Amino acid sequence: MKKLLLLCTLSILSYAVPAYQGNITFKQADGTTFNAHLKGDEYFSWIEDKIGHIIIYNKMSKNYEYAKFEKKNGVQNLIPSGIKIGNNTPNYAPSLSKDTHTQKILSEIWKRKREKRKYTH
Repeated sequence: MKKLLLLCTLSILSYAVPAYQGNITFKQADGTTFNAHLKGDEYFSWIEDKIGHIIIYNKMSKNYEYAKFEKKNGVQNLIPSGIKIGNNTPNYAPSLSKDTHTQKILSEIWKRKREKRKYTH
């Protein structure tokens, strides 16, 4: 019985996998690098710099850029700002360390992605 309880507990705990907590070196298209860390889990993840600015990869420019929020059809998403990491931080760059509104939007995005994944698997 103890083994069954342990197995059930471990399977529940392993269901949501948090992002790696350590610093990672990211490489830009031009070869420059920067350090940041991952946040989130298997449903939704993002990158943060050392002061909490949110960073995402822009597939078009092949660079990591500061993120910004865009509301489309009533749904918030993170999109690239066009400002490559290493340049001046834009005023609108979302920062978890500064803004509880940002935390709320990220939570909404996470919930939406979690629900979408739940119904597609």
